Amino acid sequence: MAVWGLSWTNAKVLSDYGPSSVLAFWRFFFSSITMIPVLCLTGNDFRVTRQGMKYILTGAVFISLYNIFFFMGTAIGSASVGGIIVPTFNPIITFIISVLLLKQVVYRKDIIGLILGFIGGVIVLQAWTMSLDQIIANGNLYFICASISWGIMSIISGRSHVHVSTLSFSFWVYTISALIYLGATWNKDILLIFTYDWIFWVNMFFLSAGAMVFGTTVYFLGTTRLGPEKASAFIFTVPVTALLFSVLLIGERLEVTTIIGGIMTITAVYLINKSHARQEPID
Repeated sequence: MAVWGLSWTNAKVLSDYGPSSVLAFWRFFFSSITMIPVLCLTGNDFRVTRQGMKYILTGAVFISLYNIFFFMGTAIGSASVGGIIVPTFNPIITFIISVLLLKQVVYRKDIIGLILGFIGGVIVLQAWTMSLDQIIANGNLYFICASISWGIMSIISGRSHVHVSTLSFSFWVYTISALIYLGATWNKDILLIFTYDWIFWVNMFFLSAGAMVFGTTVYFLGTTRLGPEKASAFIFTVPVTALLFSVLLIGERLEVTTIIGGIMTITAVYLINKSHARQEPID
């Protein structure tokens, strides 16, 4: 979750270097290449079944959508705002989908945790100071679309482990996503990145090898062990790390509301992941 928080600052810095589609292509390309030694060292098979490939293709579509919204939002919006909106809405969307489509049992503590996490995100964002137009503008609409895409992605990754290993799923999702973006950038000078400075490469490394390979793979693993609705709850801690990195690296101000909202979101993580033994489900 910490490297995911850092990724919002990384993306904001990278947005000054090129189009969103080009940045997304190279992010997936480097992530795919980095996954090869990981698969070899862990003894995972590159081969997948036909059923597993269905999950991979679907996952690649939604993670591709997520990344284009991710880059487009940070290009015109605030890294800290994106680091709040997406992580806060993502668990709520994932939980709602799990309840509606997967018949996930709902416990009172889950509802309280989700509400607390949402309120915490609103406090960090200071949403009461903005009009509806301001909330939609400045990249926030892209952030909301990114959150929906990732919520669906969480469900797919959580159900894929029956047919394909977590690491193989990650590798093929990244590879196919890179091919999707390669087709979208065929008329752009994608090799121009090799003329960029070290700042670009440091941020691209943390965005691909850090957030994508390490962070996302661990998250996919979490969805298979904890379930998508439980694993996604940990994303409530991302707003805190996103804002801290924004303060340290690009000089954004740390507000008192950030601290209060951060405490609330971490409390939400605890409630949602707390053992539901002896808890009464809500019909």
